[in-house]
Amino acid sequence: MKNKEMLKRSLAIFWQVLSWCLFTSVTISFLLIYPQATIAETLYDGVAAGDATNTSVILWTRTYDSTSGDGVARNLTVQIAKNQAFNPVLYSFSGKTDPDKDYTLKIDATGLKTGTQYYYRFKAADGSVSRVGKFKTAPAKNQPVAVRFGFSGDADGKWRPYPSTKEFPQLNLDYFVFLGDTIYETKNAKSPGTADPFAEPTKVLADYHRKYRENVEPVNPNGFPSLQTMFAAQGNYTLLDNHELGNKQFINGGAPVGVPDGKGADATDPANDVNKTGKFINKTPGFKYLVQAYSDYEPIREKTISAADDPRTDGTQKLYFAQQWGANSIFINVDDRSYRDIRIKKTDGKDDTGERADNRDRTMLGTTQLKWLKKTLVDAQTNHIPWKIIALSSPIDELGGDGGKSWMGGYRAERNEILKFIADRKIDNVVIITTDDHQNRVNELTYLADINHPKSLRVVPHALTIVAGPLGAEGPDLITDHSFANLKSLADSLANKEKALGIEPIGLDPKFPGLKHVFREGDPQANNLRQPIDFYSPDTFNYVTLDISADGRTLSVNTYGINSYPINTFLEPEQVGNIRHILGFQIQRDKRKTQVFLGLVGLFTIFFVLKPRFRRDIYS
Repeated sequence: MKNKEMLKRSLAIFWQVLSWCLFTSVTISFLLIYPQATIAETLYDGVAAGDATNTSVILWTRTYDSTSGDGVARNLTVQIAKNQAFNPVLYSFSGKTDPDKDYTLKIDATGLKTGTQYYYRFKAADGSVSRVGKFKTAPAKNQPVAVRFGFSGDADGKWRPYPSTKEFPQLNLDYFVFLGDTIYETKNAKSPGTADPFAEPTKVLADYHRKYRENVEPVNPNGFPSLQTMFAAQGNYTLLDNHELGNKQFINGGAPVGVPDGKGADATDPANDVNKTGKFINKTPGFKYLVQAYSDYEPIREKTISAADDPRTDGTQKLYFAQQWGANSIFINVDDRSYRDIRIKKTDGKDDTGERADNRDRTMLGTTQLKWLKKTLVDAQTNHIPWKIIALSSPIDELGGDGGKSWMGGYRAERNEILKFIADRKIDNVVIITTDDHQNRVNELTYLADINHPKSLRVVPHALTIVAGPLGAEGPDLITDHSFANLKSLADSLANKEKALGIEPIGLDPKFPGLKHVFREGDPQANNLRQPIDFYSPDTFNYVTLDISADGRTLSVNTYGINSYPINTFLEPEQVGNIRHILGFQIQRDKRKTQVFLGLVGLFTIFFVLKPRFRRDIYS
């Protein structure tokens, strides 16, 4: 019996030792094969591509620790291929996420092929891989190809996770313009507000990093990842607006250095309307921290301007540029925040945006940028680029009093100068895209042929402006009645108010050159009626797509979105319903102009190319 007991115990010990050895062996083998199991896995706050040229693009990501959720510095490789299987990987670039930039990384991927669609992903040393993103390089300037792009803006954290963006992967955009107010500095039910850039500039960077980070993270565990889906779906261009700058004194980068009263320098004093002090808000630490936070989280190039004869602009970060997309369009990205004069405020309860706003020395763009914009437009017209797309952070149409914030409200002289320049130089097919007003509307553009004579009002020929959005932000009128009848009533009321003020009413004139196929949800007669509501949506979270045909003749404009919903409800995509087609229309360029241009090209070819060859044949 004793021998049997001893044998059982020995066998039990033997099996325990053997099991432990097997377990240890398997564990060691597993750890050797999968070394990332020994440390917390690297996770990514999405990916983004931006500022694409013909042969390059900026690629962005952020890394954090899967256990703690804190940002971590990681050596990364970004792989680029023509298919989602990354077989083969065509390009690889390396970099490291930077703690000083909230563990973000931007890589300038160069040497790419023109007019090519690529896929990209980031990979860490532990084997962790980011989600896959997509972008396209711009087509060659002489390539007559169709171009499809979209735009919107205004992403307030109170309406995260932005279900209006859920279908971006299906849009197949060549690029998207994230057109200002890409974050909001204000508090919401899940996040405190930011520090005041004037009073506490050293706290600003961390606070604004947090707001950008929240906009690319889900609200709920395993929920919709906020703007990650939008950023990864295509290449992007990005604009700076007032909420990235604190929505107080720093929104006027060219204004005098002010005091911490929420207004900057005294905006009621006419002496400050034009900054002649030589000191500018865009040179202060607070402004620089705000621009750094924006630059750290947006996939943009970072360049510094050298303009010795323009102290307002010299040494600032260059946020304006132009990029041609094939033979038929050019995208012009304008910075109307970094250099603008102070926003005019009321004095003694009176709105002083009248005579003061007509001051011809007041600027929104600054001398250097304004000169660049005019030259860019002239060059585009000279080079016969059919469509000129200008992106602005602030609306440039005329709606009446707006508290002095927009082009028409406080910067009228420079607005008139730009629009008159476009008209006088016969720069056609200009489309100005913008957001900021939390509503979707389409308008023609007017200017004064003689700024001293209010009755010299003219319409800019073959030009229009489109205001889009928001992706998720409070509407101007807190509209909860989404019925077509209510929306039509609002549109008609606005149009009547504008007519009474001598303003061109909202929408496009029924006889706008080349206007076709007008569509408005709820209005089956939209193409026949072409009334204000057919170009207006004040109650939706939306974006606009624009399609330029391969022959350059047709521009198709369409708005898609969802009904707005209450603040701080943080609804997921499945809770808001499907994305809907809200409104749309087409514009066809004058065929005769195209034929004349092609005819001139033909004559040039005959007389300067074929004729010499023909003469050689005769005498040979």
